[in-house]
Amino acid sequence: MKIVYVASEINPYASTGGLADVAGALPRALAKFPGAEVLRIMPLYRMVAERGFALQDTGLRLDIPVGFRTLPAEIWRADEESPRTYFVRRDEFFDRSHLYGSPDKDYDDNFERFVFFQKAVVALIDALKLQPDIVNCNDWQTGLLPLFLRQGIRGMGREQREHAVFTIHNLAFQGIFNGAQYGITNLPFLYFNMDGLEFYGNISSMKAGIAYAERVTTVSRTYAQEIQTDAFGCGLQGLLSRLSGKLIGIQNGVDYADWDPATDRQIAAPFSAAKLEGKEVCRQSLARQLGLTLKPGRPLLGMVTRLTDQKGLDLLSRAMPELMQRDVTLVLLGLGQEKYHDLCRQWAQTWPDRFAAKLDFDTSLARRIIAGSDIMLMPSRFEPCGLNHLYGLRYGTIPLVHAVGGLDDTVAPVANQAQPGNGFKFKAYAPAALLSAVDEALGCYRDPAAWRRVMTRNMALDFSWSKQAVGYMEMYRQIVEASAASTKLS
Repeated sequence: MKIVYVASEINPYASTGGLADVAGALPRALAKFPGAEVLRIMPLYRMVAERGFALQDTGLRLDIPVGFRTLPAEIWRADEESPRTYFVRRDEFFDRSHLYGSPDKDYDDNFERFVFFQKAVVALIDALKLQPDIVNCNDWQTGLLPLFLRQGIRGMGREQREHAVFTIHNLAFQGIFNGAQYGITNLPFLYFNMDGLEFYGNISSMKAGIAYAERVTTVSRTYAQEIQTDAFGCGLQGLLSRLSGKLIGIQNGVDYADWDPATDRQIAAPFSAAKLEGKEVCRQSLARQLGLTLKPGRPLLGMVTRLTDQKGLDLLSRAMPELMQRDVTLVLLGLGQEKYHDLCRQWAQTWPDRFAAKLDFDTSLARRIIAGSDIMLMPSRFEPCGLNHLYGLRYGTIPLVHAVGGLDDTVAPVANQAQPGNGFKFKAYAPAALLSAVDEALGCYRDPAAWRRVMTRNMALDFSWSKQAVGYMEMYRQIVEASAASTKLS
């Protein structure tokens, strides 16, 4: 089976979060299935060039129509063979400091940038005569790709062999643009309607992917149900409910070759479930680095997150005064809304020995927080999947989460007597509920033997991509087999 996996960011080349982690690890897991041939495509950002990866110019140049302009795309590739990764280069669009915009504002030409990229993907598939079985698109930056596969890059029609799958990593980011820009797509205007990509007079790239892909996936089972409701549907709940027959939730996984405390060279000391001494070294090292005071019986809570309402910063801000009345230390890493940057600075002044924030995007420090914390705090208002708590499980860091999306699917209460749990969670999005879960965790933490049992049990859990990728491969095969059966009948 030939699979082309298309994403706007892929680890280790360029990343702003979970999408890149998935696009880095899932295709590698898929490539290990017998008979699978996997290829990835992404833009060639400045970030990729600056990181010094071994890339080769293929010499291939593709003419891409974008409205009334025709723009050349350079095609580069990485030396890595499995899976092979191709890059679409056009410096006008991708030689920039950030992937999608500055911390304060998206780039004004994002629609044009990613229309160009998606059309270049179709042109590359045709130029290389790939004839894939599946093209897996990801999030709004590839939402129009199912249409370009159908209509071609000039909108005049194309003989489509491949089947388009669209994966929603976060429905809240929909890629909504002014309807006046529709001409950039070169698509027939018949698609600009309420059943297509039109969204209150605008273009919704996310809606296009949902409407025109053959199958739509999300990154957890619960999130697939949540987005069909008013509370989580972001205005697309009606469409998703109507198309629920092609919607499926597949839990994200972890690449344990990369996330393994026994071999991780970015943390202060290695450790394993059998030899936990290194965990305490990581904990003490993190506290020293951030100027915090630790003492026996005081747990270290860690957050690696975007500082936004979605990630629960509004809830944390309301609970913070009472939270810090408990004997806890809190470490926070991330960037986001300026109002939360200001709050973090205030908290650091109020509790200088028990609160520290690094307002940055620092992947090495993120690992040290995951390894050195006792509790991974994720009070997200909504969370399609979440990955940091899965990393934390392998590093003996016990999750405390709001029971939504993938967090609800993967965290079972420690207090559940019927089946051993792996963490703590709360249902109501309210300070009292969060604080109650913290108190429950503190009660467990005061029993070192019980806490150690949860840690070691968690470190043996299997959320690997080799396990989770089975769901994707089964879905791909069902699509291809159903198409073959349909063709035979006709």
